[in-house]
Amino acid sequence: MGSPSEQRYCRCGTCLAADNPGGQCARCERASRDKLVTPPEVPAEFWQTDQFRDAFAAQHIGWVARAYRLHPYHQPVYGPSGISQGLLGQWLGLSQPQVSRIENGPPIRNLDTLAYWARTLHIPPELLWFRLPAEKRQCATAVPVASTRRVPAANGGQEPSAGAGTQWAPTAQHLFADFRRLVMSSGQELMAGMVLPSGVELAEVFATPLDYLTFLSVAARVVPGEQGDHIYDQLTKFLRQWADTVNRRELLQLFGWAATSVVTSPATSGLDDGEQERLAQAIVTPSRVDERVIDHIHTMLQHCQRQEDALGPRVVLHTVLAQRQLVRALLDGCPGALRSHLLSVYSSISSSAGFYCFDLDDVDSAMRYCDQARAAAQEARNTGLATYALCNMSYFASWQGKAHAGIDFAAAAQSLVRQTDDILLRVCTAERTATAHAIDGQYTACMREFDRAQAGLGSSAGQASPASPAYWYHEGLIASQQSDCLLRLGKPVEAAASANAGLRLFDNSFVGSLAFCTLRLGTAHLQSGDVEEAARVIGDGALLATQNRSARLTKEVQATHARLRPWQDTQAVRELDERLVGDEFGA
Repeated sequence: MGSPSEQRYCRCGTCLAADNPGGQCARCERASRDKLVTPPEVPAEFWQTDQFRDAFAAQHIGWVARAYRLHPYHQPVYGPSGISQGLLGQWLGLSQPQVSRIENGPPIRNLDTLAYWARTLHIPPELLWFRLPAEKRQCATAVPVASTRRVPAANGGQEPSAGAGTQWAPTAQHLFADFRRLVMSSGQELMAGMVLPSGVELAEVFATPLDYLTFLSVAARVVPGEQGDHIYDQLTKFLRQWADTVNRRELLQLFGWAATSVVTSPATSGLDDGEQERLAQAIVTPSRVDERVIDHIHTMLQHCQRQEDALGPRVVLHTVLAQRQLVRALLDGCPGALRSHLLSVYSSISSSAGFYCFDLDDVDSAMRYCDQARAAAQEARNTGLATYALCNMSYFASWQGKAHAGIDFAAAAQSLVRQTDDILLRVCTAERTATAHAIDGQYTACMREFDRAQAGLGSSAGQASPASPAYWYHEGLIASQQSDCLLRLGKPVEAAASANAGLRLFDNSFVGSLAFCTLRLGTAHLQSGDVEEAARVIGDGALLATQNRSARLTKEVQATHARLRPWQDTQAVRELDERLVGDEFGA
């Protein structure tokens, strides 16, 4: 062993082996990999700081959260700034602005919320100013569950038989402390709505699958999308195995009220009572899926799309993901003659989910959903939807600065779109190609594609189909996107002209796009040296952004505002700063 001066140690104090080239032990490396999924384990001395003592003395969970996030212990894994408000929000099922308000606002007094935060962050009970309620159930605990034979357990659930092969899967125990009173943690309203109609008699019979459903509804709020899909697959297999062990009459009764609960949830907003009943029957028996059921599901998606146009992605994302899982479940038993139609709807939903994730700054999930949309469209032989998915993937890559990937995706879309007669989709493909060329610094190629897009819109009068996946393309949007590209290419005067044209042509129902166009005009004024007009226009864009809570739009407001920092002492910028106070748009 080397001398003390030569010996290396992990941040946790573990001595590092000589053949370990990194700075972390195996346990801390695992923690690094898992850092986005769940709060890290911390040592007892972690909590012994003056900042924590002040926060606990003030009985302010928001101050405790801030002390937790900014603790130096986290820096080796999460970086010099510690844990972000956004990441903490993921663990708690909250948005970044909600975490900010809790940290900076008055103390929370609700005991359920306090207990949920304390348990999530693993705060030692002896440090708290309140008593944690006795736990009625344990949720999302990883235990080995049998992959083969199962035997009844004393708690009414299922436990693995001795010697059975095991696989790791999440489970939950003791869903019901009292079968006449459900014990649900915060955020389980959906599960309560599903369980209560079943009555006390069914509650005990279905304890095990409901445990699993409860786990899924919790986990879906905190795990990345890919893991959520994996959990969903596990759940499906588990429920199919479990269904073989129960009385068929009881099973159909369960499915009846479960399907009724699903179709009256936000996932089916936009359907009348008759349409909901028809969908419920299809959920119970997927072989009963027909054209009307599929059309109903597509109607639900269109309803969400119109909501997102005006209110932003945060309002509709969870509903669209629920619709996506519903269609995914129906695909298994769907009649063969209708499978292509249902796959096309699945592709449309996945593309929408991808773009909403992108607007919420989750590019990895956005890419994954759109790639699944492309695959489903190709299986359905729907060239238009496959093209649209590729267009989105090109835009996501371009937005990240990956010009060559953006060009490659756009080229693939160009080769497919020639096989369609969807004019708006051709416009979309040209615009996405132009954006990729702008990121690559190719002015001439970029403008050529915008000319093609504008020519397509000019020839589409009265011919564009409202059913096009690119239904939202219009002259104002093309002008706005052209303004963005011109700014990237260092052409502020041309960019201002395009942005002004876009604002004159915009449909005000597309609030997020209108805000982006306004911010681009402000940036063009700034690049041209007109600080006063830039500050005024940027303020207008920020005001529009408050109506559409897109994380991408919020970041754009912050970045545009930050460009004014060299002129922060001017009256125009000071007035803008005052306008932005309290809107969480500070740079």
